Amino acid sequence: MNFEVRFQPVVSWPVVLAATAVLLGLLLVRPRHVRLLTRQWATLIGMRLIVVLLLLFALLRPSFVYTKVEPVQASLVLLVDGSRSMQVADSLGDKPRWDAMKLLLDAAAKDLAKLGEKWNITAYEFASETKKLEVQDGRLSLSAAPDGEESAIGAAIGDALDREANKRVLATLLLSDGAQRAVPPRDAPAQLAARRLAADNIPLYTFTFGKSGSRERADLSINDLVTNETIFAEAPTEVRARLSAEGYANQRVKVQLLWESTSGMEAVDTVQVDTGVEGGSTPVLLRYTPKKPGEYKVTVRVEPREGELITTNNEASTFVTVRPGGINVLYLVGAQRVGGGPGPEQRFVRASLAQSPDIVVTRRLITYESLDADVTDLIGKSKAATGADLNTHTTGAVGGAAATGVPQLAIASPDVVILDSVDVKGLNAASWQAIAERVKKGMGLIMVGGYHSFGPGGFRDSPLADLLPVDLGPAQRQELGDKPRQDVQVPGPLKMRPTVPIGVQHPVMNIEGKGDGGQGTGDKARSNSASEGQSLWPQLPALDGANRIERNELKPNALTIAEADDAQKHPLLVAGQAGEGRVLAFAGDSTWRWVMGGFGEAHRRFWRQCVLWLAKKDEQTAGRVWIKLASRRAMRGSRVEFEVGADTPQGEPVRNAQFDVTVQTPEGKSEALRPTKTNDGWAATFRGTSKPGDYRIVVKAKDGGTDLGTAEARFLVPNQDLELDRPAAEPTLMAQLADMTKPAGGAALAAEELPDLLKRLAAKPPELKEEVVAKVTYWDTWPFFLIFVGLLGGEWYLRKRWGLV
Repeated sequence: MNFEVRFQPVVSWPVVLAATAVLLGLLLVRPRHVRLLTRQWATLIGMRLIVVLLLLFALLRPSFVYTKVEPVQASLVLLVDGSRSMQVADSLGDKPRWDAMKLLLDAAAKDLAKLGEKWNITAYEFASETKKLEVQDGRLSLSAAPDGEESAIGAAIGDALDREANKRVLATLLLSDGAQRAVPPRDAPAQLAARRLAADNIPLYTFTFGKSGSRERADLSINDLVTNETIFAEAPTEVRARLSAEGYANQRVKVQLLWESTSGMEAVDTVQVDTGVEGGSTPVLLRYTPKKPGEYKVTVRVEPREGELITTNNEASTFVTVRPGGINVLYLVGAQRVGGGPGPEQRFVRASLAQSPDIVVTRRLITYESLDADVTDLIGKSKAATGADLNTHTTGAVGGAAATGVPQLAIASPDVVILDSVDVKGLNAASWQAIAERVKKGMGLIMVGGYHSFGPGGFRDSPLADLLPVDLGPAQRQELGDKPRQDVQVPGPLKMRPTVPIGVQHPVMNIEGKGDGGQGTGDKARSNSASEGQSLWPQLPALDGANRIERNELKPNALTIAEADDAQKHPLLVAGQAGEGRVLAFAGDSTWRWVMGGFGEAHRRFWRQCVLWLAKKDEQTAGRVWIKLASRRAMRGSRVEFEVGADTPQGEPVRNAQFDVTVQTPEGKSEALRPTKTNDGWAATFRGTSKPGDYRIVVKAKDGGTDLGTAEARFLVPNQDLELDRPAAEPTLMAQLADMTKPAGGAALAAEELPDLLKRLAAKPPELKEEVVAKVTYWDTWPFFLIFVGLLGGEWYLRKRWGLV
């Protein structure tokens, strides 16, 4: 036993010693008005000296520290999986995993009982919760059947360690299929729990029951459903998913895309998918072009096959919002020479956009016969103007006019402006400033390539320079009438292709479609072969050339979504944000080649998607009251976060709006939520996602006594069994967990090795010796205080009795 005295003085040592010296000096002072006997005076001096020493003791606060060795009984923790996946009959002899585990525990009962004579054995059964089991004569009081809805392995290990914190755990045994299936808040990774065991030097022995996924277990499932949550009417939409076909190798299965309608879910697209030789995971691509705006449920479903044990995972669903069109586009195009006409690009672009009835295009030709033209009337609010004044061609509902004497046309404020080789001298400063201000307030802008676009067009010192996502060089100017400069151009032919990964996921680059107009064909099946699923981009004719945009000229907020196929991979289409407006910089000017090459539908989709994206038709903010969901699919037990808000007719937020938010559950119950104020608006969180089905969020907004309107949005909790949708055992995870505790002795063992392990553990010493550090203090105890007060009181009593007070 080691012994040590430690001091922790209240103040510094010199102060303590000085105070003690002063008090000891005062002890020698005798009163002159009373004469005491030597015995009496010695008594008072003695009592006062003891008080001073006790006070010194308290000021120094000494502690007596010593170490000792105490025996500690060893503990063994058993964790038994009681989740529903243990019902799967794929153990030895086609027995359920649960039965195989019970037989093993029964066979090891004697060894466990013998070990229990020396060790402290604690057992837990875990699923969505962890419950303690009674252990009598080596037998565990297991549940009658495994019916847990989750396999929270990580949380179960953590629970056991927390409950056994005051014991010395020498080993942990995990009996499970290793398939962690859990939702918040019980979804702690099992690897983190294993690291905790390793940190405490506790070995983990794992015993896996069941087979891993293989062709012996037949199951079809749809996973990884992906689509844009906000799409546009009349725009082709892609829905992607993955088909897992365990046990169905070399077969063709039917996968359907179901779209919600007034009469229920209707099949709008069907593909036949080859499962392949291994029958593993296969990508699936389905397409549909919605006609009407609204919110729709979308489901991808694979037709069940004979022999499937589980069919709840044969489909996956989500919700999409289809947005309406109604976009006004101002197309400003410059003449190829002073007083001449425009190039061919503008004609093909306007023709493609004219096929969309919700897009209205107004064209203005800049001839440069008189410079500094004024188009502020077109940029601002709606006003009437004659066709002669505007030199305008319109497509869509407005009609067209190009000569004098035509009726007046109501030209609406544009949602998108297209600049097609317009030199900076073509418009006056007020017009460029008006365009810049409108873009910052939300209008979309795209600058198309040409001899008088970007730097060659003189935009370096214009109001548009700060809006474009590319920096313009000081020596790129191409003056009107001069011979075209080749050093600011990239010569063709140039193939245009989406960048990876940004471009392939950007809605502007989504030009895929099926059939004429991208319409679905109902139940009519089609092949899902690689040739038909291949992107259209490599097939499109090359561009004649492009404006030169170098990578080092891209601004920090720029996103390159298309590039050329030349060696330098020059950017061709760059996206950016300017204030509240979106901006595209398109270096090419010959997409008309696509139409001439037989890809007119791809050309139409590309330009339509450009306009829709620039007009921000991919945001669910239509109407005065809106809801923005972080996700349309939520796992059971997870949180669903969303934002709510209300805007004025001009698009400004209603600052003092009050919101009544309710969530309707699949059972028809309503739960009220209270949104909280955030920096960007109002946010709410819904946590009651324990039941699968469709949930509906209803938001009613008021501004004082004025109703602002109502918004609704749905989200889905998939009707999937966490345990049985993917019932395959995961011995790899079990081995990984055991290997993380290998330095402490952990190992992944076969089931039949359990009795031998118990015998080896029983051979270890039943007790451990643990060194304990103890600390004793006396200055803060009640006897010390009682002695101190008693001496002070006794000294005062004697002084009074002897006439000193």
